[in-house]
Amino acid sequence: MSTASLLEAHAVTIETPGGRTLVRELSLRLGREHVAVIGRNGVGKSTMLEVLAERRAATQGRIVCRGRRLLVPQYLPGEVAADDDPAASPGERRRQLLEAAFDAHPDLLLLDEPTSDLDGTGITWLVQRLALWRGGLLVVSHDRRLLRTFRRFFVVAESGCRYVEGTFDDLLADLAREREESDRRYLGEINRLVAKEEHNAAVRRRRQRKKNVGRIRELKRCPARIKLNDKRSYKQESQGKRAVLQKDRIAAARDAVKASRRALPVALSLEIALPRLPDGPAAPVISCEAVTAVAGERRLFSALSLDLSRDRIAVCGPNGSGKTTLLEIALGLRRPVSGRTRCDTSRVGYIAQDAANWRMDESLTELMATQLATASPETVAQILRVHRFPLALADRPLATLSPGERVRAALICLTRREPPPELLVLDEPTQHLDFVGLAALEAILAAWPGGLLVVSHDAEFLDAIGVSRRLDL
Repeated sequence: MSTASLLEAHAVTIETPGGRTLVRELSLRLGREHVAVIGRNGVGKSTMLEVLAERRAATQGRIVCRGRRLLVPQYLPGEVAADDDPAASPGERRRQLLEAAFDAHPDLLLLDEPTSDLDGTGITWLVQRLALWRGGLLVVSHDRRLLRTFRRFFVVAESGCRYVEGTFDDLLADLAREREESDRRYLGEINRLVAKEEHNAAVRRRRQRKKNVGRIRELKRCPARIKLNDKRSYKQESQGKRAVLQKDRIAAARDAVKASRRALPVALSLEIALPRLPDGPAAPVISCEAVTAVAGERRLFSALSLDLSRDRIAVCGPNGSGKTTLLEIALGLRRPVSGRTRCDTSRVGYIAQDAANWRMDESLTELMATQLATASPETVAQILRVHRFPLALADRPLATLSPGERVRAALICLTRREPPPELLVLDEPTQHLDFVGLAALEAILAAWPGGLLVVSHDAEFLDAIGVSRRLDL
């Protein structure tokens, strides 16, 4: 990178409060380059940005800054739910915050998920402003439209961090090849571990049989008890040493498997068995009749009528147009000013923005065990592995997961629910998803046999999931 550095990191190590290492001995120099930071959900990108801004202390190492820097965080100060403030929607507040950051003219601008809550017009505005920015820029983002404007990338992963130059699409292709190679290495480690455990189990059974036969022979010869005890003590001691060595070897093999798993980017599997819905025409799941909604003194929409069953409809519109309000009215979570709605909630699966309605004290493992009451813990773990969801995260309360991780966890629960939902209602489901999760989400929703009511500003995503109608507010 540039020799005239504005920011330097020297052997910086970052750990979570629980002691999990996010970044190990990171060293970098950043001048006036424009660099995008990418990586899967939960890998530590936001935490790294906070450490570089010195809003959070590093576990080890030091940060040197030679200019003015400004961090615009991922979450808005005093963030509220969409449409709660009639004066400014979250997208409008996000844009105000970004405009203030540009107007401050720092030497180095640090942006964490700056496209969050922005509509298409807002994202176009942001791309244009960043193209004109002459200071240093470090951006954490999953937005494909924004990332395609970059040529420098910093990839954050469990296996290590690295700097890459080139186009975003070329980088995605490289990451896909790396995932395939990591999968092969991981499967190889698993196969070797299983073979070793099967071999050790056979050895233990053979030794137990010999031990039992030996005891019978010893008793028949009736040797002196002290001699018999000496022999038994020697055998137990030598076998104990061998058992310890075997245990250490197995533990080493397990550690190798865990290390390989940590290096694997997490992805939703494309092979999950999607639910089968009843055949024949379905009665409407949601009906809206002449619905009108307002925010403060502003009318959002009037006399809107809509019937939904297994349709695929996208709700689009600028920030503050009432997209989330429409979803909440349709679901019966908010009352309209006029008109009426009917919703069969037993046939609906709902994921709010940032999966806020899934902020629970229960873990994904606990929820799955409740849903699959007759299933064993091994079955639950197998489902999680099919989805490539980290088992360590599955045992954490959903409230502690990142928004992208929580969206994925909610999707797993909904796909395994009995009876399955006939209509999925999703409010900005791609907002915090990494590329692996986004690609898998697109494939799963494209194959989803039920209906979709989706709020999204991502036209590429809506095309990929086969939206048949768009409702513009």
